[in-house]
Amino acid sequence: MRLQAVIIVARIVVFLLPMSFAAAQEGGPGSIRVSPNQMSQEEMSQDEVSQDEVSTDAASPGDVPAEAEDAVLAAQQQALQLRAQALQNQINDLSFELDSYNPALIELQGDLGRTWLELEQFELAHGVLEQAMQLVRVNDGLYGERQVALLKSLVQANLGRQAWEQVDIYAHLLFDLQDRQHEASSVAYGEALLAFSDWRLEASRHNLLIRPGSTQAVQMLQDLQKQHETALAFARERQDVGQQWSLLYAMAATEVEMARQYNYQSLSDFNTPAPRYVSQTVCRTVPNGNGGFQRVCWQERVSNPDYMYSANNQRRTQAERARIDLQAIVREMEALLAENPEFASAHANETGQGLQNIEQALKELQRNARRSVLQRW
Repeated sequence: MRLQAVIIVARIVVFLLPMSFAAAQEGGPGSIRVSPNQMSQEEMSQDEVSQDEVSTDAASPGDVPAEAEDAVLAAQQQALQLRAQALQNQINDLSFELDSYNPALIELQGDLGRTWLELEQFELAHGVLEQAMQLVRVNDGLYGERQVALLKSLVQANLGRQAWEQVDIYAHLLFDLQDRQHEASSVAYGEALLAFSDWRLEASRHNLLIRPGSTQAVQMLQDLQKQHETALAFARERQDVGQQWSLLYAMAATEVEMARQYNYQSLSDFNTPAPRYVSQTVCRTVPNGNGGFQRVCWQERVSNPDYMYSANNQRRTQAERARIDLQAIVREMEALLAENPEFASAHANETGQGLQNIEQALKELQRNARRSVLQRW
């Protein structure tokens, strides 16, 4: 009986779908409430369902609203598909009437790429947005401002494709372009650096681009930290409390990631005063051809244990330095909140959670420092 009632409700949802979509477009309710009185007596008798049973099932909060929401989402997806088709038709018509490099195509291709992004068609979005980038560079030059929005969309498209190297390329291009457009002392530059830093830290944290513990991975984080420090100095000059907090938190995250990378480093990657290999004399007593024995000695090249101790101490020192730097950043963050009580009060949840995350990272670094005392070679 319940299945029959749901079938009746589904018929009504299909009938009322246009009205539901119109209500969603106007900001009205996105669900349809079905009353038993809306169904004809013929349907009631045909399906042999009592009015009380239909009323109970139709009013169930888990059935109709969910179906109506799915219907609205399907209608929105269809509208986006129609929009994408219309934009593609306009692009085709303009390309035929004018030429393939006409600047009038840039906006249309950008809109089409963002529409494919909304539909989560990341391959299609990537292809269209790349074409738009080529048009911008042909018409506006290598550093045209219109590239910024396209590069942001290309980053999103390649994140959807999980093409990490492409994400890194476009993120670099975007930051390089914003670096040229904005003064290093500006708010816009600080925001661009924070966005770029978020990606690089995420890529390092999940080992998406570089082998963990490699010299390149560590150097990348060290360079990023220097950029953070420069931007923080300018934010302090502007007395921009919000950006100071964001940059300090980014610096703390970078120190945590650097400590993790140090832990992954191979001892053979360190340059220490002690040589990695040493020569030693090895002697053996072997039988001779006359039925007796003789002592034979030779030189062998072997690993130097002093090198391993020295490299391990160097790795521990780097990790400890990262932990000390992280503690200093925490003190700066706490001082910033103490000096700006209004900001601290307005962002209490965010700042409290941030400090809690850093304290947890500090505890983990302390545990790693204790483990590093044990010999691991």
